[in-house]
Amino acid sequence: MPSSPPSRRARRVSYNQGLNKEPSLKEFYPSRPVNARKGDFGRVVVCGGSDRYAGCLAFNSLAALRAGADLAIVVAPRRAADIVAGYSPDLITVPCDSPYPEPNVAIESLENADSLVIGCGVTRTAESHQALLDIIQGCKTPMVLDAEALHSLAAKTDIIKGKKALLTPNAGEYEVLSRASWPSTLEAKRTAVENLARQYDATVVVKGVPDVISDGKRTYVDRRGSPYLTKGGYGDLLAGVAGAHLARGRNPFDAAKVAAFMVGRAGELASSKLGESTLASDVLSHLSLVIPSR
Repeated sequence: MPSSPPSRRARRVSYNQGLNKEPSLKEFYPSRPVNARKGDFGRVVVCGGSDRYAGCLAFNSLAALRAGADLAIVVAPRRAADIVAGYSPDLITVPCDSPYPEPNVAIESLENADSLVIGCGVTRTAESHQALLDIIQGCKTPMVLDAEALHSLAAKTDIIKGKKALLTPNAGEYEVLSRASWPSTLEAKRTAVENLARQYDATVVVKGVPDVISDGKRTYVDRRGSPYLTKGGYGDLLAGVAGAHLARGRNPFDAAKVAAFMVGRAGELASSKLGESTLASDVLSHLSLVIPSR
């Protein structure tokens, strides 16, 4: 007697088990041609910050550079931009006179860029939300939306339709975007992220233990990481690495997948040495150990 065909759920589980193979970083980092030039591997614009928050922008942009982008340009309120400029000579800053990144300045900076990372460190006001929405609407490059950009997006869900967008919420930001509670079981989390991805027509990675990533069709669960990665800044690193891979031409799903893996693995390496003392800046310094050497 012929066996019954597998159920829809069984087919889905089997498919996603195959899909859940960890990314091969050698495929994401092929050998460079000897005549490579500045700009060939991506220009990332980072928009965010406020008078209170600047470090997140340094993490965004330095993570993008560590992940292989050639340039990182920070558009931020003047105080935040000045702090970032003083933090590292590797970073380019464009200061704004408003308390949030100015849309006209950001869009001008994006003219020669390959990706956008937006939302980290922005103060929650109606004016800042409108500024973020104006930048998102005017952006023609692939983009990573994090932090306050997600809160602004929740009020205008259709603004990223047709754009290459990656949303990187934590569990609380997932609830803002979905207006539903973050579930407790892994299977329910997978379904929730898939539904959110379809709702926003975007790729979504909900950061947590584990990270759950979906574009509405494919789903990946990243289990890399460490219980010592609880200090602020890890999500900023993920957004920056993802922005670098978008700038290098990766699709949002692959960018999310490789970013989650890289930051998680770098976190494992850093915390194996430092334990309770592990900082996000330590994880940043270990990203180079994750990328295959040539």
